Amino acid sequence: MAARQSEIVQTGFGQVEVHRWGPGGRPLVLLHAAATGPKAYAPLAERLAEAGWQCLVPALHGYGNSRVPGAATAVEAHAAIAIWLAEVSGARALVGHSMGGLAGLLAAPSVALDRLVLFEPILFDALDPEADADLIAAEAEMAAAMQRHLADGRDEDAVRVFVEVWNDTPWADLPEAARARLTAQAAGVVADTQATGGVTIAPEIWTAAPPTTLIHGDRSPEIARRMVAGAMRHLPRAAVTPLSGVGHMGPLMRTGPVAEAILAALP
Repeated sequence: MAARQSEIVQTGFGQVEVHRWGPGGRPLVLLHAAATGPKAYAPLAERLAEAGWQCLVPALHGYGNSRVPGAATAVEAHAAIAIWLAEVSGARALVGHSMGGLAGLLAAPSVALDRLVLFEPILFDALDPEADADLIAAEAEMAAAMQRHLADGRDEDAVRVFVEVWNDTPWADLPEAARARLTAQAAGVVADTQATGGVTIAPEIWTAAPPTTLIHGDRSPEIARRMVAGAMRHLPRAAVTPLSGVGHMGPLMRTGPVAEAILAALP
């Protein structure tokens, strides 16, 4: 088992908490999803480290001890962390999950990457406004409900709505400690949901992306699969890897097949 090391780094743009698995090997940046954090990715990071990679997992803005005070939006702050870590580590490959996939795509043109691996990135701008109208409306309704619950002081309800849509496990089936942790993050989860929904991806972001592998599971929400399909239309050098029996939280809950798919995609 690869040992985890962590540090808090003061940068020119803010403070970043970084977790590292694997003492050597080629550096690989891994960006986490909303409502999670670096420690949740320990099983996946260990698998990647055992395969010879040094897996670097930053806490994104607002998570752990990472703070980027000057960023215009949370998503820009997440991308700034990704750019910084790829540059200082010399990483030539980046893996992003969900919100981390969006941050990775936005960061990619600013760093020298040989490969981008995105597990169901949150890419609303890749959806078809007409063909995906019902899915877009349902997601907007979910985000509005989260905002209402948070404003009314019902933090648990705010994150419950999110989990019921995006998680593989119903809220009631989550361990009490997990529900408490998520409830404590309610404000950040709502903010990330609002921020990711408003991102427009410039054409040059798509065209400048390095060779990209998009991974999706057949148990994920339909909107996640539609985002992957839309990204395939925009990315000039992309391949898709479907996984059976895997949902949106596959990197945390189905580590084995997800790790195999990531390793197969890496250069």
